[in-house]
Amino acid sequence: MEIAFGLLVLALIILGLRNRKKEKTAWVKEERYDESGQWIDKRSSGERGTYGSLDEEMEAKRRYIAKQSKISELAQIIQAFCFAQHPDFPSLSDEQIKRHLAFCKSEALGLFEQIEILTNGKEINIAETAFPADNLRTALKKQVLDFSFERFPKLLEAEIEQIKKFDLAAEYLASRILGEIERLGMGEQ
Repeated sequence: MEIAFGLLVLALIILGLRNRKKEKTAWVKEERYDESGQWIDKRSSGERGTYGSLDEEMEAKRRYIAKQSKISELAQIIQAFCFAQHPDFPSLSDEQIKRHLAFCKSEALGLFEQIEILTNGKEINIAETAFPADNLRTALKKQVLDFSFERFPKLLEAEIEQIKKFDLAAEYLASRILGEIERLGMGEQ
């Protein structure tokens, strides 16, 4: 009987130690990311200890890297579209294509700044201009909008007027991108 009681106590101790180990790492399993990719920290302030400022620095760095990745992805989507659709783009030299990619990245950065403004609940201001009909510009604008709404679903929560202004911002971007191709093509001659 004493042996059975001893084995029961030993089994309960082992089970208790296993559960304690699971509880220590339970917060790791509870990590969650919200819609914008932000990590929601479920730990209490006592669990964070003195490393809270380091967590903020790492989180800021992670956000910066994610933003740069999305900017590069959008620039490459734009350039792939231009290569496939624009008749003058394949005739550009390698150096001109590199300059165009850098231009696309700078334009994408400006668009991402407007996205951040809209997702933070603020309004963007854009002067409205009527563009002449252009199928290529409209198709490029659609690519940019598809990318934006897919990566940032919170944009759809903005007011209708702000979504219209964002649509116009994408149209301006498409116009500048296509204009840059023409400018680079003229510089070659």
